[in-house]
Order: sequence, then structure tokens, then C-alpha cells
Amino acid sequence: MTVFLAGALTAGCAWSAPDAPAAKAIEDVEPEVTKDVAAALARKAEEATAAGQAAAPEVPLLRACPAPLRLELLRRSVDGEERSYLYRVRCPVPLLASATYGKAATIKRLSVVPEWPAPLPY
Repeated sequence: MTVFLAGALTAGCAWSAPDAPAAKAIEDVEPEVTKDVAAALARKAEEATAAGQAAAPEVPLLRACPAPLRLELLRRSVDGEERSYLYRVRCPVPLLASATYGKAATIKRLSVVPEWPAPLPY
């Protein structure tokens, strides 16, 4: 019963997401961070190709994006010494990129997912 309920809720959420308005960009008060994240995303796509590695699911999506990558800041949060950012990456398939900066002001985590069916709840 629990699995059925979880599946039904997930299906309902996915169904209603296309009608939800896209998140609006906020003022980017740290453009140097945005440039750093854009460069890291570009490297992520290039390195997988150059090394002949099996591509992560987001790599083909990133390769389809025009260069230079255009990012819009959707959310910024601070938790102690960590800063987290959520960006929309303007591509043929809009993407959401999540980046976390640590104590050393370097990227600790970087992930990319398609913007649909709904924005990441972070």
C-alpha cells in the first residue's frame, strides 16, 4: 500500500509540474562564483569526452548547450561556512545546476539535472 501511495503521489506531482511557473532569477551579487560554476560545468562536459569515459547522464545535456554557458541564479543560501547556489542553465533543454562552496572557497559539490518536471527542492 505504501509503495502504491508513493507512486501515486509522485505521478501526481510530475503531472502538475508543467503548469507550474518557472522560478524567477534573483540578483547575482557574486558574479565571480557564477563564472566559476559555468567554467566547472563546461569542464565537466569536456573532461568526460577527452578521457573517453562513459558519460554521466548530464554530460550529453551539457554538450548541447551553447558556449559560453548562460546561468541565471535562482537561489543562494549560506549554512555556516558553506554556500549553496541553484542556477538555471540556458540550454535547448533547460537545466538546473546546484553548486556548494566549502570553507576553502572551492566547489565541493556540483550536480546538474533537467529543469523538468520540477525544480529541485533544496
